[in-house]
Amino acid sequence: MAEQEGKTIHSVAKAIRLLDILTESGQPASLTELYQKTGWPKSTIHGLLSTMRESGLIEQTPNGRYWLGIRLFEYGCAVSNSWDIGTIARPHMQSICAELGESVFLSVFDRAAVVTLAEEESRASLRVVSEVGARLPAYCTSQGKLFLANSSPAECRRILTHTELKAFTPHTLTTPEQFVPELTRIREQGYAVENGEYKIGLRSVSSACSGRCSPTNSCMPSASSAPQPRQSPAPSAIMDKFFSRIRRGFCLHGYTDA
Repeated sequence: MAEQEGKTIHSVAKAIRLLDILTESGQPASLTELYQKTGWPKSTIHGLLSTMRESGLIEQTPNGRYWLGIRLFEYGCAVSNSWDIGTIARPHMQSICAELGESVFLSVFDRAAVVTLAEEESRASLRVVSEVGARLPAYCTSQGKLFLANSSPAECRRILTHTELKAFTPHTLTTPEQFVPELTRIREQGYAVENGEYKIGLRSVSSACSGRCSPTNSCMPSASSAPQPRQSPAPSAIMDKFFSRIRRGFCLHGYTDA
């Protein structure tokens, strides 16, 4: 029964959760620390870790703590090498960054979050930075709101009702009802704006630059972020002038336009 389509294999789900915890912590963890974060029996955690260690997904440090293994690096490189998205977008991102003087990011939606695929960092002394691979909540970022606005009503409702809408700032939208006018506005204007909803003092604008980025992710937005005291031109001007370049670049390489 566990192998049937649509059924969750709980041992696999638990193993993935352990990997998520280690990734989020950014450092090795002891068996006791993992027990405190999950509440699962230590024997279960130890069994999962031992199995993953045999496959190189987990490694154990000399002091007995557990950390992400080299096999995960191999997987990540394989995925990265299979995507030409960053290569296609890079010259356009560099041009946008140079003209705006702001950092530019290329992101993809994944499981109610947005993941940074590529970054072109501004040279300004006060600038926005985000590590490639960083995962940010969708509901309070311009990239994420853009995806939500272009999702079906049912999918959007599912995401918002199954996500903890934590208030990162006083400007964060925290109820599904608050998103109705916001997402309508995004659909009408064709771009999304985040104004201090994730972090006070930061602003970003996003526009979809391709309708396809991988076999499983259907929305690829690009965002330009700026500290609020040094805000860029009106978002509509940025969208019209700059992000059309990335769209054209994707189309030239066989990616369907959004």
